Parts: sequence; C-alpha cells; structure tokens
Amino acid sequence: MRERDSLRAQATNYEARNRVLENLNDEQLALIQTLSQKTEAAEERTQRQQDEISALRAHIAALYTSRSWKLTGPVRTLSILLRGAPAPAPPVPAPLPLPLPLPMPTTVLSEACMIAAPLPTGRRSLFVAADMPPLYDQHSGGLRLLTLIGMLAESGWSINFGSFSPWQDLPDSVTSAKGKLRYEEALHKHGVERILYGMTEIDQFLNETETRIDGAFLSFPAVANAIMPLVRARFPNALVAFDMVDFHGLRQEREALLQDDPVKLAEASRMRDLEVGLACAADVTLAVTGEERDKLLTHAPLACVKVLPNVFDIPDRSPPDLLNRTGLFFIGGFWHAPNGDGVLWFVEHVWPLIRKDAPEATFTIAGSNMGNDILALGAVPGIEVVGYVPEVGPVLDRHRVFVAPLRYGAGMKGKVGQSLACGLPVVATTVGAEGMDLTNGTNILVADEPQAFADAVIQLLRDDELWTTLSRSGRVHIEHTLSRPVVKNALMDIFNG
Repeated sequence: MRERDSLRAQATNYEARNRVLENLNDEQLALIQTLSQKTEAAEERTQRQQDEISALRAHIAALYTSRSWKLTGPVRTLSILLRGAPAPAPPVPAPLPLPLPLPMPTTVLSEACMIAAPLPTGRRSLFVAADMPPLYDQHSGGLRLLTLIGMLAESGWSINFGSFSPWQDLPDSVTSAKGKLRYEEALHKHGVERILYGMTEIDQFLNETETRIDGAFLSFPAVANAIMPLVRARFPNALVAFDMVDFHGLRQEREALLQDDPVKLAEASRMRDLEVGLACAADVTLAVTGEERDKLLTHAPLACVKVLPNVFDIPDRSPPDLLNRTGLFFIGGFWHAPNGDGVLWFVEHVWPLIRKDAPEATFTIAGSNMGNDILALGAVPGIEVVGYVPEVGPVLDRHRVFVAPLRYGAGMKGKVGQSLACGLPVVATTVGAEGMDLTNGTNILVADEPQAFADAVIQLLRDDELWTTLSRSGRVHIEHTLSRPVVKNALMDIFNG
C-alpha cells in the first residue's frame, strides 16, 4: 500500500514538473521569436547603413576628383605649412561615421579665395535654386535674387530655376492665375529658360541625360543642404555657390537673446552649424554684408566667402522736394518676424513720444502678409495700415521720413537701401542700419532707445536743411556702393572671373 502511494505521489510530481517545463518552453519559444524579429530588423538597418556608407563614399570620391578640389590642393597644403604642420598625403576616403548629413571638405583660404579654374567658354549653364520663385514685389530678398539672375543671364549664362517648395506648398500670391503669370513671366524676362517646382522635379531635371550644369547658385541653408550633394555627385566640376541671403543663425540668436528663450537659442546654434558646414562644402559662399562675412569666417576660417549685397536702382530723376511730403513710412514683408516685432515696438514705445511733440504726425504701414496684430494698428490715432503696395516708388516720394525700428535681424535691410536710393531720409536702429557702411548723422540717423528714436524723427520732420543733406548724401552713398553697376562688377568677379 505504501509503495503504491509512493508511486502515485511520484507520478503527480512528474506531471507537475512536466507542466512547468511546458510553460517554460512556451515562454522560451516566445522569447526566441521576439529575438528573431529583432535580429531581422537589425539586419535591415545594417544593410541600409551600408548602403548609405557606399553612397557617401561615392559622393566624397566625386568631391575628391572635382576640379575645385584638385585646383585648391596647393592652397590647402600651403595653409597647413603656414600653421607649422606637415603637408598631408593625398586624401583617401575613410570609413564614415553615421549619421553624416553633409560631407564638408575643406575649401580654400578666404584671403586667396581662388574659385576653381576658368569656367567653360561659350554659353554656360547655371542652375539657380531658392525656397520659392523670387517675390520681387513683396520682399527685398526676392528682388535681389531676380536682379542677380538677370545680370548673370546678361553675361552669357543659360539659366534654369528650381523652387525648393513644391507648387502645392507655395503661397496663394504665387499659385493664383495672376500670380503664376506675374512671377514666372518675371523669371523668363530675366533669362530663365525652365522653372521647376519641388525636389521631385529638381531631382528629375538633374538626372536627365541632356542636363548640363557648369555652376549652381543655391540660396538659403535648407535649399543648399538638400541640393548641393546632388549637384556635387552628378556634376563634380560645377562651381557651387552657397548664397546665405542673411546669416540665419545670427538672426535667430539675436531673437533668442532678446526674448530670453533657451529653446530658440539652441535652434540658432544648430542653424549656425548648418550654415558653417555649407560654407565649408561650397566653392564660394556669398554673404550679403562684410560684417556677416567676417562673422562666418570666425567659425569657418578656411571657407571662401565673398560679399554679394543687395542691389538698388537709382531713379533717373531727382527726388521730389519737401513741398508735398508728409509723415512717416514703413514697408516690409510681415512673414519676416523682425518686421512685425519692430513695428509693434515702435507703435508702443516711440509713436506716443512723437505724437506728444508733433500731434499732426502720421505713420503709414505697408507690406504683404500682415497679421491681425499689425492690421489692428490702424485703430491707433495717426496710423494708417495700407497692406500690399505694388509700386513703392510713388509712396516713398510722398513721405518725409522712413523708419526702420528693427530690434533684431541680420543681413542688409532692403527697405532702408531702397528708401535712401530714392532720396528719402531714414531713422533706424543699429540693427536696421547695419551692413551698408552708413554713418550716423551723415547719411542716416541711428537710435536704439525710444526717446532718442523719437527725437531723431522729430528733427527730420522739422529741420529742412538736415532733411536735404541726408536725402542727398544717402542717395550718393547707395549709388557709389550698392547700385547696379557696382554689384554687377562683384557678381562678375565671382562667376566670370
């Protein structure tokens, strides 16, 4: 009896152990299946990374065989010797760490700034790319780009244009039937043969068998970051110019410091790093002011950086006299945040001081893409908000003072240069006046504090002699430094030199 009970107990134990083992096997099988799935995913990631490494190695190999890399080799060696280091051996592409968003080969010293070899003779092909078609009647950057395109076409370049933004993402002012006609017609009149929209069309164009590119003019960091590698890989001998438009990282840094915003400050740092990398990767980088060239060179001392500023047409006629002029004027594209910030600051802090001493004074605000905060200023006594103005010249001729109350920004302020070119005196902040070698009290009035800004405006409203002096000297300064002939010489030195 005892033996039978013992056997039954053993059998029960065996059954329990079997059940435990079966459960363990199920768990192990599930674990094995999970590990297998993770292994497959890891193998797929590894393959993708290997493909990326192969593409990047091919990309850098193309850079090392490009005309600009070969021709600047002696300058790179010289710069290293001047620093006391041994001359390098011929470059051999090494395994690349990932991720690597953009290869950044060292270019030439800015003091020498040897931009490759003479470009092919005859009709050369230039590919110009920007964020969107040049909105020449809405902001100064668009007018500058369109003018530069026209100059390059006049000098013999065959030009195709690519909009980084696809058609469906462009503003209504471009995609409407009237807008499409206006902006595409302007490009064609300035020598553009073909217009592309979005990266899909741009990539297809670059891959077409008949496409030839001798030079690329890439405006804005995001545009250059996306298109420069494609041009380098497919047209390694092409001259690649990175057009900064303005130093975005600097502008964003100023905004972040003004607003004490650490998130924006980190974004500004990332943007600056991107711009520095692009400057190192391009054959030549185009800064809009000498100040921004110098700031960029502190971060990228081996980059080749040239100044290519805004360009202003000087009216053939003399500016209208004071008889029919009145009030203050501001114009700017209000999708550019510094413009809205500056106008709101001016109305809140400066305008009451002006009206206290000059209650008859008026202030006209013009520009596209106004938000409700700017439109609401029309309810303030003495202020008129007029929105988009198709022809700015006649409006400048009616006013007595142009104000540029910008608290942050970068680059050159087209609104200031255009006003001076038309003989309209300007009162600006330091930021508003930067980049044009202007002198306070000689060809512009500069003030940063509300009371000082208001005093300068009132002085120009009442002092006819000062007004006449600033009108004449401001116009002469722009004619001698930023007029079409002056800027065209600088442009030809870069692309035809």
